[in-house]
Amino acid sequence: MNTPLAPDAQKVVDLVRDYEQAKAAGLTPEAVNGLVGRMQSLQEQVSASRQVERAPDGHDLRRHLTPDGSIALVRTVAKTQFAGRPVDVEVPGLLDTVPADSWTRDLHEAVASRSYARALMVQPRGKSAMSVTPNLDARILSLCAQSPREIRGALEKAISDTTTKAISDTTGAGAEWIPDVAVPGLYEDFYLANQAESLFGVVPISGSIIIPTISDVTRPYIGGIQSSDIPTAFTPSTPSTGNSTISPKMLAVRMLLDVAATEDSIVPLIPEMQRRVARAIADGVEDAIINGDTTATHEDVIASWNIRSRWGASGLGGSTDHRRLWKGLRRIAVDRSATVAQGSGQTIAKILEELAGALGERGNVGTTIILSPEVFFKKVLTDTNLLTVDKAGMMATIVSGGVATIGGMRFVLSRFMGADLNASGLFDNVTTTRSGVLAVSPDDFKMYNRRGTMVELDKEIESQTYNLVATRRTMFATLSASSVKVCAFGYNWLS
Repeated sequence: MNTPLAPDAQKVVDLVRDYEQAKAAGLTPEAVNGLVGRMQSLQEQVSASRQVERAPDGHDLRRHLTPDGSIALVRTVAKTQFAGRPVDVEVPGLLDTVPADSWTRDLHEAVASRSYARALMVQPRGKSAMSVTPNLDARILSLCAQSPREIRGALEKAISDTTTKAISDTTGAGAEWIPDVAVPGLYEDFYLANQAESLFGVVPISGSIIIPTISDVTRPYIGGIQSSDIPTAFTPSTPSTGNSTISPKMLAVRMLLDVAATEDSIVPLIPEMQRRVARAIADGVEDAIINGDTTATHEDVIASWNIRSRWGASGLGGSTDHRRLWKGLRRIAVDRSATVAQGSGQTIAKILEELAGALGERGNVGTTIILSPEVFFKKVLTDTNLLTVDKAGMMATIVSGGVATIGGMRFVLSRFMGADLNASGLFDNVTTTRSGVLAVSPDDFKMYNRRGTMVELDKEIESQTYNLVATRRTMFATLSASSVKVCAFGYNWLS
């Protein structure tokens, strides 16, 4: 019995036979061209089949084929029948498993290059189906044309099933079989660093403490000449004393993490989330320093106040809202009658006159101005008294691009000084176009820290989750008398 030849070997035999027949009949130019074309085609097929480095044992590329014969480009679960029962079978993806050979490695690199390029390029407007990476797309198609024999048919069918031969991110035109590759990095919106807390001194405490206070009202009187056998006592002075109780409050952030998610995440998930819960504590403290209020009804509608989209849309305004930790600077200014409508005086001169001036002698040294980025860029940097060189020399804002100090006062930007207030300086979720400015005497405030931020991680084996918790115990307070103006708030800016 004759053993059938392999397909490639049979093609060579057929080609040689055709050559002998054509030679016997006389070689015409047409016959020569036909034989040459067939020889070149056969050489290309042999070359393509040989240029792929074969996968080692146990890494057969057929493992990427689903039971129905299609190819799994990303890891998937397919259904099949086994012993008369439906069974779920995990099929490893061609593009998201470790490359088993040189061809797969080249394909991975080409797909990754295309994904990175598309992440940096803008799709032409009105041309959603157009590929913006034609050269890389052609490279991927070229590699697919050189795919190993065992998956070639399935891969070709996956490509030919698209409505166009161009590879794009359009459904039905390549998006299904060329998945975007995630970059092992994490994009984050612009974040203005916190500065308000750093303005105030820190007092470590061991728990709730009682601090004695004294108001120095001792005064001198003219002492008369003693001319009697019974001398007259000088007029007495008695300082006013008292005490203040400081009780640290706890601020906590809790996050649940799925164990599988932490294992499979392309970015190191646990360190990233640890950083974020710690930052949430810092952001909460800064927000409370400016916008806190402990009165029964918060002065702002905090149930709707997601300032600069920082806190999300749910869980706002309840009894555990961080803006109920203590009275913040805006509320203290209200309580001490140190607020000024500045809709018609949005200048640095008015900040000095009406806000720093409201602090009296406290406005002389160390006063700090806290303002929103919007007020800083739209009003302070453009103030004509600072804008040009003829007014401010080389410190002109048009040259320096910033304002370090004015009259010895430091200017500090805070994202928690909202630009969504109403004309009265409050957030009411109705008028959300105004902002404000605070003038603060930092020496009159302290951060009383019982414990700094602590981040803890605990695993629950029964649910395979991590509990990630950050806590801090602290208190922001002033020991000054309730009648003393230690901060002032100017409102109705940006009107």
